[in-house]
Amino acid sequence: MMFKAKSLLYIGMLLLMTGLIAFLYSHKRLIEVKVVKAKRGMIERTITGVSSGTVDPLRRVRLQALLPLRVKEVNFKEGDRVKKGDIIVKLDDSEVNIKLDLQKAALTGAGLKLREIEERHRLATQNYERFKKLFEEGVIPDSTFDEAGSQFTTTGKAYEIARNAVYEASLGVRLTAEELENTNIRATFDGLISFLDATPGEFPSYPGYTGLEGAALSQSTLSASETKPFCEIIDDSVLKVKVPFDEVDAMKIKPGQHTRITSDTAPGKVFGGEVAYVSPVVSKTLEQNRTVDVEVDIDKTEGDRLPVGASVDAEIILETKEGVLIVPTNTVIEKEGKRFVYVIEGDIIRKRGIKTGISNWEYTQIFDGLKEGERIITSLDVEGIEEGRRVTVRDGE
Repeated sequence: MMFKAKSLLYIGMLLLMTGLIAFLYSHKRLIEVKVVKAKRGMIERTITGVSSGTVDPLRRVRLQALLPLRVKEVNFKEGDRVKKGDIIVKLDDSEVNIKLDLQKAALTGAGLKLREIEERHRLATQNYERFKKLFEEGVIPDSTFDEAGSQFTTTGKAYEIARNAVYEASLGVRLTAEELENTNIRATFDGLISFLDATPGEFPSYPGYTGLEGAALSQSTLSASETKPFCEIIDDSVLKVKVPFDEVDAMKIKPGQHTRITSDTAPGKVFGGEVAYVSPVVSKTLEQNRTVDVEVDIDKTEGDRLPVGASVDAEIILETKEGVLIVPTNTVIEKEGKRFVYVIEGDIIRKRGIKTGISNWEYTQIFDGLKEGERIITSLDVEGIEEGRRVTVRDGE
């Protein structure tokens, strides 16, 4: 009896240990995962520029003085908006005004002299015509007729010279008037002053010009020299950006495609844009791969605007689909040309083959292999994820 009792005790202890081992083993294989449900939503196929671009205005112009004159007035400051024709900087025009007065006086004198010579030539012409008739009738001698002809010729030449003098004097007035206008540095279009470096009483900078009184440059020297721009105006009515894209995407990009633009100057904000131009030439530098430059017009907004010169990133939207089945792209695994995800059926992991459509960094479209609402494992970095493993779902999913 004692032997039988001991045998039953040993058998019981063995069964208990076996059950304990089975219990511990089953719980050891239980892993904790995070999941997300397959859902319907919107997805976009996009491409991103290989590097940042810079915001540029529609156009810009740098203004410079054409005359070595002191600055007389500065009517605007950097950051001001101007209208076409506004005088931004006025140069000292006192000497040019004196020169213009002298030119006008010269023109007036040339005009008076022309009228005097014109009258003399008119009388000489009348005498010549009258003496010619009398000479032909034999009434006057040759000497008298020759004298009348000489006066006619002389006054005719004087008249032409006087006419040329008036023309030259009028050109002098026109040129000096243009010179006077050149003392007005005007805005060439409506825009914003992005740079202005002018101070009343100072001379603009000229190569080789010391700024000494009496050391004025000649007009011929001015026309050949490069003066230093001291004002820049930008037309920011339209903002644009040029961004390089990989050459493999060149054939996908078309004018009119919507673009998302982001910048560190406006964290968290997304600006809209539209492809305006795609370069037909693939460029290559030592620093980067072969790329195609794409110019994007940035949409006008009522609120914040990107500043000219800001560094931006551009993402072109190639295709958009609404109401399709999507899952996070980081849940899709590809091996040997096949794609699959890990789904949870009850508390067991199942490997599910899928067929996919368009995708981006965030989501991938599912054509086949999943149903809306099915749970897909997102924590693929958890050790032990494989077909048939039991799991618990974290965060109450």
